[in-house]
Amino acid sequence: PKDFQPLVMTIAQFSSNAYLDILKLFLCHGQVQELQEKQRLSREQELMKRRSLDSFQKDILQRQRTFEQRETEMQNLEKHVNFENENSRKAYYREFKKVVEASDVILEVLDARDPIGCRCPQVEQAVIQSGTDKKIVLVLNKIDLVSKEIVEKWIKYLRNEFPTVAFKASTQQQNKNLKRSNVPVTQATTDLLSSSACVGAECLMKLLGNYCRNLDIKTAITVGVVGFPNVGKSSLINSLKRARACNVGATPGITKCLQEIHLDKHIKLLDCPGIVMATSSTDAAMILRNCVKIEQLVDPLPPVEAILRRCNKTQIMEHYGVPDFHTPLEFLALLARRQGKLRKGGVPDNDMAAKSVLMDWTGGRISYFTHPPETHTLPTHVSAEIVAEMGKAFDWEELEKGNQEALAATVVQIAENVNADTDRKVSEHTVHHSLLHMGLRSCRPVRVSMLTPVH
Repeated sequence: PKDFQPLVMTIAQFSSNAYLDILKLFLCHGQVQELQEKQRLSREQELMKRRSLDSFQKDILQRQRTFEQRETEMQNLEKHVNFENENSRKAYYREFKKVVEASDVILEVLDARDPIGCRCPQVEQAVIQSGTDKKIVLVLNKIDLVSKEIVEKWIKYLRNEFPTVAFKASTQQQNKNLKRSNVPVTQATTDLLSSSACVGAECLMKLLGNYCRNLDIKTAITVGVVGFPNVGKSSLINSLKRARACNVGATPGITKCLQEIHLDKHIKLLDCPGIVMATSSTDAAMILRNCVKIEQLVDPLPPVEAILRRCNKTQIMEHYGVPDFHTPLEFLALLARRQGKLRKGGVPDNDMAAKSVLMDWTGGRISYFTHPPETHTLPTHVSAEIVAEMGKAFDWEELEKGNQEALAATVVQIAENVNADTDRKVSEHTVHHSLLHMGLRSCRPVRVSMLTPVH
Protein backbone atom coordinates (compact mmCIF):
# COMPACT_ATOMS: atom_id res chain seq x y z
CA PRO A 1 0.00 0.00 0.00
CA LYS A 2 1.02 3.61 -0.51
CA ASP A 3 1.22 4.27 3.27
CA PHE A 4 4.18 1.94 3.63
CA GLN A 5 6.28 3.35 0.76
CA PRO A 6 7.81 6.38 2.61
CA LEU A 7 8.74 4.17 5.53
CA VAL A 8 10.55 1.71 3.29
CA MET A 9 12.47 4.52 1.59
CA THR A 10 13.40 6.00 4.96
CA ILE A 11 14.76 2.69 6.19
CA ALA A 12 16.70 2.21 2.96
CA GLN A 13 18.03 5.74 3.22
CA PHE A 14 19.00 5.19 6.87
CA SER A 15 20.70 1.93 6.08
CA SER A 16 22.78 3.57 3.35
CA ASN A 17 23.82 6.45 5.58
CA ALA A 18 24.69 4.15 8.48
CA TYR A 19 26.81 2.00 6.18
CA LEU A 20 28.78 5.03 5.06
CA ASP A 21 29.29 6.18 8.64
CA ILE A 22 30.48 2.77 9.72
CA LEU A 23 32.79 2.59 6.70
CA LYS A 24 34.27 5.98 7.57
CA LEU A 25 34.70 4.84 11.17
CA PHE A 26 36.68 1.77 10.08
CA LEU A 27 38.84 3.88 7.77
CA CYS A 28 39.62 6.26 10.60
CA HIS A 29 40.52 3.33 12.85
CA GLY A 30 42.93 1.96 10.21
CA GLN A 31 44.58 5.35 9.87
CA VAL A 32 44.95 5.54 13.62
CA GLN A 33 46.62 2.12 13.69
CA GLU A 34 48.96 3.14 10.88
CA LEU A 35 49.84 6.31 12.74
CA GLN A 36 50.51 4.37 15.93
CA GLU A 37 52.80 1.94 14.05
CA LYS A 38 54.75 4.85 12.58
CA GLN A 39 55.12 6.38 16.03
CA ARG A 40 56.36 3.06 17.46
CA LEU A 41 58.97 2.68 14.72
CA SER A 42 60.04 6.26 15.26
CA ARG A 43 60.52 5.64 18.97
CA GLU A 44 62.57 2.48 18.28
CA GLN A 45 64.77 4.35 15.82
CA GLU A 46 65.32 7.09 18.33
CA LEU A 47 66.16 4.50 20.98
CA MET A 48 68.69 2.84 18.65
CA LYS A 49 70.34 6.22 18.05
CA ARG A 50 70.65 6.83 21.77
CA ARG A 51 72.02 3.36 22.50
CA SER A 52 75.77 3.43 23.13
CA LEU A 53 78.29 1.24 21.28
CA ASP A 54 79.21 -0.63 24.47
CA SER A 55 75.67 -1.67 25.22
CA PHE A 56 75.20 -2.71 21.60
CA GLN A 57 78.28 -4.97 21.77
CA LYS A 58 77.12 -6.45 25.07
CA ASP A 59 73.79 -7.27 23.51
CA ILE A 60 75.48 -9.05 20.58
CA LEU A 61 77.78 -11.03 22.87
CA GLN A 62 74.88 -12.07 25.06
CA ARG A 63 72.95 -13.34 22.04
CA GLN A 64 76.06 -15.15 20.81
CA ARG A 65 76.55 -16.82 24.20
CA THR A 66 72.93 -17.93 24.21
CA PHE A 67 73.30 -19.40 20.72
CA GLU A 68 76.55 -21.21 21.60
CA GLN A 69 75.02 -22.57 24.79
CA ARG A 70 72.17 -24.09 22.78
CA GLU A 71 74.68 -25.58 20.32
CA THR A 72 76.71 -27.04 23.17
CA GLU A 73 73.64 -28.65 24.67
CA MET A 74 72.88 -30.27 21.31
CA GLN A 75 76.47 -31.47 20.88
CA ASN A 76 76.51 -33.01 24.34
CA LEU A 77 73.81 -35.35 23.17
CA GLU A 78 76.26 -36.77 20.63
CA LYS A 79 79.26 -38.99 21.31
CA HIS A 80 82.53 -37.53 22.49
CA VAL A 81 84.13 -38.56 19.20
CA ASN A 82 82.10 -39.18 16.08
CA PHE A 83 83.48 -42.52 14.93
CA GLU A 84 81.84 -44.49 12.15
CA ASN A 85 78.44 -45.69 13.28
CA GLU A 86 77.92 -49.25 14.39
CA ASN A 87 76.38 -50.33 11.09
CA SER A 88 79.44 -49.11 9.18
CA ARG A 89 81.76 -50.92 11.58
CA LYS A 90 79.87 -54.17 11.10
CA ALA A 91 79.89 -53.73 7.33
CA TYR A 92 83.65 -53.09 7.30
CA TYR A 93 84.25 -56.12 9.49
CA ARG A 94 82.24 -58.29 7.11
CA GLU A 95 84.44 -57.06 4.26
CA PHE A 96 87.54 -57.81 6.33
CA LYS A 97 86.34 -61.37 6.96
CA LYS A 98 85.82 -61.85 3.22
CA VAL A 99 89.40 -60.75 2.57
CA VAL A 100 90.82 -63.12 5.20
CA GLU A 101 88.78 -66.07 3.95
CA ALA A 102 89.74 -65.53 0.31
CA SER A 103 93.45 -64.76 0.78
CA ASP A 104 96.50 -67.02 0.79
CA VAL A 105 98.79 -64.24 2.05
CA ILE A 106 97.78 -61.27 4.22
CA LEU A 107 99.80 -58.05 3.89
CA GLU A 108 99.33 -56.04 7.09
CA VAL A 109 100.35 -52.49 6.22
CA LEU A 110 101.97 -50.53 9.06
CA ASP A 111 102.98 -46.89 9.29
CA ALA A 112 106.76 -46.83 9.74
CA ARG A 113 106.46 -43.87 12.11
CA ASP A 114 104.46 -45.89 14.66
CA PRO A 115 104.34 -49.57 13.60
CA ILE A 116 103.06 -51.03 16.87
CA GLY A 117 100.62 -48.19 17.40
CA CYS A 118 98.83 -48.98 14.13
CA ARG A 119 99.19 -52.74 14.44
CA CYS A 120 95.99 -54.63 15.21
CA PRO A 121 96.42 -57.88 17.19
CA GLN A 122 92.78 -58.83 16.55
CA VAL A 123 93.42 -58.83 12.80
CA GLU A 124 96.47 -61.08 13.17
CA GLN A 125 94.61 -63.37 15.55
CA ALA A 126 91.73 -63.71 13.07
CA VAL A 127 94.20 -64.71 10.33
CA ILE A 128 96.01 -67.19 12.59
CA GLN A 129 92.76 -68.78 13.77
CA SER A 130 91.56 -69.19 10.19
CA GLY A 131 94.33 -71.76 9.57
CA THR A 132 98.12 -72.10 9.34
CA ASP A 133 97.98 -72.15 5.54
CA LYS A 134 97.44 -68.40 5.51
CA LYS A 135 100.61 -66.33 5.88
CA ILE A 136 101.08 -62.86 7.36
CA VAL A 137 103.60 -60.39 5.95
CA LEU A 138 104.16 -57.02 7.62
CA VAL A 139 104.69 -54.12 5.21
CA LEU A 140 106.48 -51.17 6.80
CA ASN A 141 105.11 -48.36 4.64
CA LYS A 142 106.13 -44.66 4.58
CA ILE A 143 109.79 -45.42 5.34
CA ASP A 144 110.68 -42.15 3.61
CA LEU A 145 109.29 -40.33 6.67
CA VAL A 146 111.66 -42.06 9.12
CA SER A 147 115.44 -42.15 9.41
CA LYS A 148 117.39 -45.18 8.22
CA GLU A 149 118.46 -46.14 11.75
CA ILE A 150 114.86 -46.24 13.00
CA VAL A 151 113.75 -48.38 10.03
CA GLU A 152 116.61 -50.81 10.70
CA LYS A 153 115.57 -51.17 14.33
CA TRP A 154 111.93 -51.75 13.47
CA ILE A 155 112.71 -54.38 10.82
CA LYS A 156 114.98 -56.17 13.26
CA TYR A 157 112.25 -56.06 15.90
CA LEU A 158 109.28 -57.08 13.73
CA ARG A 159 110.98 -59.91 11.84
CA ASN A 160 111.08 -61.84 15.13
CA GLU A 161 107.37 -62.41 14.53
CA PHE A 162 106.56 -62.19 10.82
CA PRO A 163 108.39 -61.43 7.55
CA THR A 164 108.72 -57.65 7.27
CA VAL A 165 109.16 -55.63 4.07
CA ALA A 166 110.32 -52.00 3.97
CA PHE A 167 108.22 -50.01 1.51
CA LYS A 168 107.59 -46.53 0.13
CA ALA A 169 104.45 -46.17 -1.95
CA SER A 170 104.33 -43.97 -5.02
CA THR A 171 102.86 -40.52 -4.44
CA GLN A 172 102.25 -39.66 -8.10
CA GLN A 173 98.82 -38.41 -9.11
CA GLN A 174 98.50 -39.68 -12.70
CA ASN A 175 96.27 -42.64 -13.50
CA LYS A 176 98.83 -44.82 -15.31
CA ASN A 177 102.56 -45.57 -15.49
CA LEU A 178 103.36 -44.84 -11.85
CA LYS A 179 107.11 -44.85 -11.32
CA ARG A 180 108.71 -47.82 -9.63
CA SER A 181 112.45 -47.79 -9.05
CA ASN A 182 114.43 -50.89 -10.01
CA VAL A 183 117.68 -49.41 -8.71
CA PRO A 184 118.92 -50.98 -5.46
CA VAL A 185 118.11 -48.40 -2.86
CA THR A 186 121.59 -48.67 -1.37
CA GLN A 187 122.80 -47.16 -4.65
CA ALA A 188 119.93 -44.74 -5.08
CA THR A 189 120.56 -41.02 -4.97
CA THR A 190 118.89 -38.65 -2.55
CA ASP A 191 116.83 -37.21 -5.40
CA LEU A 192 115.48 -40.67 -6.24
CA LEU A 193 114.69 -41.54 -2.65
CA SER A 194 112.89 -38.27 -2.02
CA SER A 195 110.98 -38.44 -5.30
CA SER A 196 107.43 -39.70 -5.83
CA ALA A 197 108.62 -43.08 -7.19
CA CYS A 198 107.80 -46.31 -5.37
CA VAL A 199 110.61 -48.07 -3.48
CA GLY A 200 110.48 -51.63 -2.15
CA ALA A 201 108.03 -53.06 -4.68
CA GLU A 202 110.65 -55.36 -6.22
CA CYS A 203 111.44 -56.86 -2.82
CA LEU A 204 107.75 -57.49 -2.10
CA MET A 205 107.14 -59.02 -5.53
CA LYS A 206 110.14 -61.33 -5.12
CA LEU A 207 108.86 -62.38 -1.70
CA LEU A 208 105.47 -63.33 -3.15
CA GLY A 209 107.15 -65.08 -6.08
CA ASN A 210 109.34 -67.12 -3.72
CA TYR A 211 106.22 -68.05 -1.76
CA CYS A 212 104.69 -69.56 -4.90
CA ARG A 213 107.88 -71.44 -5.79
CA ASN A 214 108.50 -72.79 -2.30
CA LEU A 215 104.96 -74.17 -2.09
CA ASP A 216 105.02 -75.25 -5.74
CA ILE A 217 101.91 -73.20 -6.52
CA LYS A 218 101.15 -73.32 -10.23
CA THR A 219 97.96 -71.28 -10.14
CA ALA A 220 97.38 -67.71 -9.03
CA ILE A 221 97.50 -66.68 -5.38
CA THR A 222 95.26 -64.17 -3.64
CA VAL A 223 96.91 -61.51 -1.49
CA GLY A 224 94.79 -59.52 0.96
CA VAL A 225 95.84 -56.04 2.07
CA VAL A 226 94.62 -55.02 5.54
CA GLY A 227 95.45 -52.43 8.17
CA PHE A 228 94.37 -49.29 9.98
CA PRO A 229 92.78 -46.44 8.00
CA ASN A 230 95.27 -44.18 6.20
CA VAL A 231 98.34 -46.42 6.54
CA GLY A 232 98.63 -46.63 2.75
CA LYS A 233 96.86 -49.86 1.76
CA SER A 234 95.39 -48.53 -1.48
CA SER A 235 98.60 -46.62 -2.27
CA LEU A 236 100.56 -49.85 -1.91
CA ILE A 237 98.23 -51.63 -4.35
CA ASN A 238 98.47 -48.74 -6.83
CA SER A 239 102.26 -48.84 -6.57
CA LEU A 240 102.37 -52.58 -7.28
CA LYS A 241 99.86 -52.22 -10.11
CA ARG A 242 101.64 -49.09 -11.38
CA ALA A 243 98.24 -47.49 -11.92
CA ARG A 244 95.56 -45.79 -9.82
CA ALA A 245 93.45 -48.91 -9.45
CA CYS A 246 92.15 -47.78 -6.03
CA ASN A 247 90.99 -44.40 -4.79
CA VAL A 248 93.36 -42.89 -2.25
CA GLY A 249 93.25 -39.90 0.08
CA ALA A 250 94.37 -38.57 3.46
CA THR A 251 90.82 -38.83 4.81
CA PRO A 252 90.13 -42.15 6.57
CA GLY A 253 87.38 -44.29 5.11
CA ILE A 254 88.06 -43.79 1.38
CA THR A 255 87.78 -47.55 0.75
CA LYS A 256 84.24 -48.67 1.62
CA CYS A 257 84.17 -52.25 0.39
CA LEU A 258 86.37 -55.06 -0.86
CA GLN A 259 88.12 -54.31 -4.17
CA GLU A 260 89.73 -56.94 -6.37
CA ILE A 261 92.76 -55.98 -8.47
CA HIS A 262 94.58 -58.41 -10.77
CA LEU A 263 98.28 -57.60 -10.54
CA ASP A 264 99.23 -60.20 -13.14
CA LYS A 265 98.20 -63.73 -14.05
CA HIS A 266 99.81 -65.09 -10.88
CA ILE A 267 98.79 -62.55 -8.20
CA LYS A 268 95.39 -61.11 -7.31
CA LEU A 269 95.18 -58.34 -4.70
CA LEU A 270 92.23 -57.63 -2.40
CA ASP A 271 91.90 -54.14 -0.94
CA CYS A 272 90.07 -54.01 2.40
CA PRO A 273 88.46 -51.05 4.21
CA GLY A 274 90.46 -49.74 7.16
CA ILE A 275 89.66 -51.69 10.31
CA VAL A 276 89.64 -50.16 13.80
CA MET A 277 88.91 -52.88 16.33
CA ALA A 278 87.57 -52.15 19.82
CA THR A 279 90.72 -51.66 21.92
CA SER A 280 91.83 -49.90 25.05
CA SER A 281 93.27 -47.05 22.98
CA THR A 282 91.99 -43.62 23.93
CA ASP A 283 89.94 -41.45 21.61
CA ALA A 284 92.89 -39.05 21.35
CA ALA A 285 95.18 -41.88 20.25
CA MET A 286 92.76 -42.94 17.53
CA ILE A 287 92.47 -39.37 16.31
CA LEU A 288 96.24 -38.87 16.17
CA ARG A 289 96.55 -42.10 14.19
CA ASN A 290 94.13 -40.59 11.65
CA CYS A 291 91.45 -43.20 12.26
CA VAL A 292 88.78 -40.52 12.67
CA LYS A 293 87.67 -37.77 10.30
CA ILE A 294 88.90 -34.51 11.79
CA GLU A 295 85.99 -32.46 10.45
CA GLN A 296 83.52 -34.70 12.31
CA LEU A 297 85.08 -34.26 15.75
CA VAL A 298 82.81 -32.81 18.39
CA ASP A 299 85.62 -31.99 20.84
CA PRO A 300 89.06 -31.66 19.16
CA LEU A 301 90.73 -30.32 22.33
CA PRO A 302 91.94 -33.62 23.96
CA PRO A 303 94.19 -34.72 21.06
CA VAL A 304 95.66 -31.21 20.80
CA GLU A 305 96.36 -31.31 24.53
CA ALA A 306 98.13 -34.65 23.97
CA ILE A 307 100.37 -33.03 21.35
CA LEU A 308 101.15 -29.89 23.36
CA ARG A 309 101.78 -31.86 26.53
CA ARG A 310 104.69 -33.69 24.89
CA CYS A 311 106.10 -31.03 22.57
CA ASN A 312 108.69 -28.33 23.10
CA LYS A 313 106.75 -25.11 23.66
CA THR A 314 109.40 -22.89 22.07
CA GLN A 315 109.34 -24.81 18.82
CA ILE A 316 105.55 -24.87 18.77
CA MET A 317 105.55 -21.09 19.23
CA GLU A 318 108.06 -20.68 16.41
CA HIS A 319 106.25 -23.05 14.08
CA TYR A 320 102.85 -21.39 14.49
CA GLY A 321 104.10 -17.85 15.10
CA VAL A 322 102.28 -17.35 18.39
CA PRO A 323 103.53 -15.71 21.63
CA ASP A 324 104.03 -17.50 24.93
CA PHE A 325 101.06 -19.37 26.35
CA HIS A 326 100.30 -21.32 29.53
CA THR A 327 97.34 -23.54 28.67
CA PRO A 328 96.12 -25.35 25.54
CA LEU A 329 93.05 -23.11 25.41
CA GLU A 330 95.25 -20.02 25.49
CA PHE A 331 97.38 -21.46 22.67
CA LEU A 332 94.30 -22.20 20.57
CA ALA A 333 92.92 -18.70 21.17
CA LEU A 334 96.21 -17.14 20.03
CA LEU A 335 96.36 -19.43 17.01
CA ALA A 336 92.74 -18.70 16.08
CA ARG A 337 93.41 -14.95 16.13
CA ARG A 338 96.55 -15.38 14.04
CA GLN A 339 94.74 -17.52 11.47
CA GLY A 340 91.67 -15.28 11.42
CA LYS A 341 89.39 -18.00 12.74
CA LEU A 342 86.92 -15.81 14.66
CA ARG A 343 83.26 -16.10 15.54
CA LYS A 344 80.74 -13.29 15.79
CA GLY A 345 81.89 -10.51 18.04
CA GLY A 346 85.57 -11.32 17.42
CA VAL A 347 85.54 -14.38 19.71
CA PRO A 348 88.36 -16.86 18.81
CA ASP A 349 87.09 -20.11 17.32
CA ASN A 350 89.14 -22.58 19.37
CA ASP A 351 87.56 -25.61 17.72
CA MET A 352 88.62 -24.51 14.24
CA ALA A 353 92.13 -23.75 15.48
CA ALA A 354 92.36 -27.17 17.15
CA LYS A 355 91.22 -28.91 13.98
CA SER A 356 93.86 -27.04 11.97
CA VAL A 357 96.55 -28.37 14.34
CA LEU A 358 95.19 -31.90 13.95
CA MET A 359 95.15 -31.48 10.17
CA ASP A 360 98.84 -30.51 10.37
CA TRP A 361 99.47 -33.66 12.39
CA THR A 362 97.61 -36.08 10.13
CA GLY A 363 98.84 -34.29 7.00
CA GLY A 364 102.50 -34.85 7.88
CA ARG A 365 103.40 -31.23 8.62
CA ILE A 366 104.22 -32.35 12.16
CA SER A 367 106.65 -35.25 11.72
CA TYR A 368 107.23 -37.93 14.34
CA PHE A 369 108.57 -41.45 14.83
CA THR A 370 108.67 -44.14 17.51
CA HIS A 371 111.46 -46.31 18.86
CA PRO A 372 110.94 -50.07 19.18
CA PRO A 373 111.30 -51.69 22.61
CA GLU A 374 114.88 -52.60 23.55
CA THR A 375 113.96 -56.25 24.11
CA HIS A 376 111.51 -58.36 22.13
CA THR A 377 108.76 -60.49 23.61
CA LEU A 378 106.23 -62.35 21.50
CA PRO A 379 102.66 -61.02 21.75
CA THR A 380 100.14 -63.26 23.47
CA HIS A 381 98.44 -64.19 20.18
CA VAL A 382 101.72 -65.30 18.53
CA SER A 383 103.71 -68.38 19.57
CA ALA A 384 107.15 -69.58 18.49
CA GLU A 385 105.51 -72.41 16.54
CA ILE A 386 103.36 -69.95 14.61
CA VAL A 387 106.40 -67.79 13.81
CA ALA A 388 108.30 -70.83 12.50
CA GLU A 389 105.33 -72.00 10.44
CA MET A 390 104.74 -68.54 8.96
CA GLY A 391 108.36 -68.20 7.88
CA LYS A 392 108.74 -71.55 6.11
CA ALA A 393 107.19 -70.41 2.85
CA PHE A 394 109.43 -67.36 2.35
CA ASP A 395 113.02 -66.79 1.24
CA TRP A 396 114.52 -64.93 4.20
CA GLU A 397 117.84 -64.25 2.48
CA GLU A 398 116.14 -62.50 -0.43
CA LEU A 399 113.96 -60.59 2.01
CA GLU A 400 116.97 -59.45 4.02
CA LYS A 401 118.74 -58.35 0.86
CA GLY A 402 115.70 -56.41 -0.33
CA ASN A 403 115.29 -54.68 3.00
CA GLN A 404 118.95 -53.71 3.05
CA GLU A 405 118.34 -52.02 -0.28
CA ALA A 406 115.25 -50.26 1.07
CA LEU A 407 116.88 -49.02 4.26
CA ALA A 408 118.41 -46.07 2.42
CA ALA A 409 114.98 -44.84 1.33
CA THR A 410 114.79 -41.95 3.77
CA VAL A 411 114.10 -38.31 3.15
CA VAL A 412 116.85 -35.97 4.33
CA GLN A 413 114.22 -33.77 5.98
CA ILE A 414 114.48 -35.76 9.21
CA ALA A 415 116.58 -33.94 11.78
CA GLU A 416 119.73 -35.69 12.93
CA ASN A 417 119.72 -34.64 16.59
CA VAL A 418 117.20 -35.80 19.17
CA ASN A 419 116.61 -33.90 22.38
CA ALA A 420 119.15 -35.04 24.94
CA ASP A 421 116.63 -35.15 27.76
CA THR A 422 114.29 -37.55 25.96
CA ASP A 423 113.73 -40.86 27.71
CA ARG A 424 114.35 -43.69 25.21
CA LYS A 425 113.60 -46.59 27.55
CA VAL A 426 110.28 -48.14 26.70
CA SER A 427 108.66 -51.49 27.34
CA GLU A 428 106.72 -53.57 24.85
CA HIS A 429 103.58 -53.71 26.98
CA THR A 430 103.24 -49.96 27.33
CA VAL A 431 104.01 -49.31 23.68
CA HIS A 432 101.30 -51.74 22.61
CA HIS A 433 98.53 -50.08 24.56
CA SER A 434 99.13 -46.36 24.48
CA LEU A 435 100.04 -43.38 22.43
CA LEU A 436 103.77 -42.79 22.67
CA HIS A 437 105.42 -39.76 24.18
CA MET A 438 106.50 -37.09 21.74
CA GLY A 439 109.52 -34.80 22.11
CA LEU A 440 109.77 -32.04 19.53
CA ARG A 441 113.03 -32.23 17.61
CA SER A 442 113.15 -29.41 15.08
CA CYS A 443 110.89 -26.91 13.43
CA ARG A 444 109.37 -25.97 10.05
CA PRO A 445 107.96 -28.51 9.76
CA VAL A 446 107.74 -29.52 13.39
CA ARG A 447 109.50 -32.82 14.09
CA VAL A 448 108.27 -35.03 16.88
CA SER A 449 110.01 -38.06 18.34
CA MET A 450 107.49 -40.27 20.13
CA LEU A 451 109.39 -42.18 22.77
CA THR A 452 107.98 -42.61 26.25
CA PRO A 453 104.52 -44.18 26.48
CA VAL A 454 101.59 -42.34 28.00
CA HIS A 455 98.78 -44.14 29.84
